[in-house]
Amino acid sequence: MRIAVISDVHSAAAPFRQALADARAEGFDQMLLLGDLFTYGVDPTECMDLAIEAVEKDGAFLIGGNHDQLYIDMLEKRSAYFDKLPDWIKESVEWTWRELGEAWPQKLEWIPEWAWGTVFFAHANPFGYGDWTYLSNPELQAAAAKTLRERGFTAGIFGHLHRERFYSDKHGIEVHVVNSVGQPRSKGEQSPSWTMVEVKNGDLSVETREIPFDAETHCSAIQAVSGLSDATKTKLCGFYQ
Repeated sequence: MRIAVISDVHSAAAPFRQALADARAEGFDQMLLLGDLFTYGVDPTECMDLAIEAVEKDGAFLIGGNHDQLYIDMLEKRSAYFDKLPDWIKESVEWTWRELGEAWPQKLEWIPEWAWGTVFFAHANPFGYGDWTYLSNPELQAAAAKTLRERGFTAGIFGHLHRERFYSDKHGIEVHVVNSVGQPRSKGEQSPSWTMVEVKNGDLSVETREIPFDAETHCSAIQAVSGLSDATKTKLCGFYQ
């Protein structure tokens, strides 16, 4: 079973389009869009269209993330999560919402999690949809491994952190955190990537596929849009410098 995992697109159409093309060229049995289609980038409508195409033509599953749930909350007049966000993220969310309107919840169905055999997939962690804890250190990764074992899984594949991480506990439970397509945050390595997960004869393989990316062009597009403050544009571009 070959599973193409594309996580944290964040409204960046060029690397998303390339990831889809690369995955199709390589071949897969299942495609997963591992959450966070929107916010930060300035191509939300195109990313929505690409996701719809992946669902319709590739049979992709969209697993909901916090930056997908945000827009459903806005549609349903809920703001508890939004209200806790820093101002620059709020500004990006509001700009994205104006671009999307009510289109995304109406056009894309999502699921909270997915599993293949004993391998579990979710946007952030195995603690349950709506818990957006980052698996950012060994203690949290150990807690994730414990939860996976209690739920009957041998491995978990997650996004959300925008950085690659790997953890394995004494029971052999593996926690894999994959990189971001739209806003990679590893110091000194801002190349976006997607991930090929293969389950074969009980063995798990998780391999990164880097995506060619022109950060200067991406940031120029951010700087060119209206409706975002200079401070927010600088913050968004700062992840690529």
